[in-house]
Amino acid sequence: MGIWTDTFTNSWAGGVQSVLLGPVQGWLAEHPVMGWLVGHPLWAIALAVVGLLLFAGLWSAIARLTEGFWLSLVRLPFRLSTWIFAAVSGLLVRRWAKPSGPGDEGDRLGEIMVRLQVLQSEQETLLNEMRTLLKHD
Repeated sequence: MGIWTDTFTNSWAGGVQSVLLGPVQGWLAEHPVMGWLVGHPLWAIALAVVGLLLFAGLWSAIARLTEGFWLSLVRLPFRLSTWIFAAVSGLLVRRWAKPSGPGDEGDRLGEIMVRLQVLQSEQETLLNEMRTLLKHD
């Protein structure tokens, strides 16, 4: 009975091993890079760490990109309102402000000259009045 049990156990263990490991061995034979990684576990760990670091960098770049997009989207109404306000106020200033043309400068110079003459004549009358008051005292 011992031989019969050992034969049954060996054949059953061999069958289970071939059923479980057969597809894995076939897949590793079709993918030699993965077979090499299974045969060199330290290189596999190092490549996994490098891959995780690259994935983390890609993830943070995507996060910064989406953050910039959302911040730009939130700022857009404020920027548009300032542009519209500047355009409308510029239009209103151009429409209702007095344009200063070359003819206006000549008119302004004439007004200044007339005002200076009036002030000079008023100064002379005040000086004469002051002299008369000083002579009477």
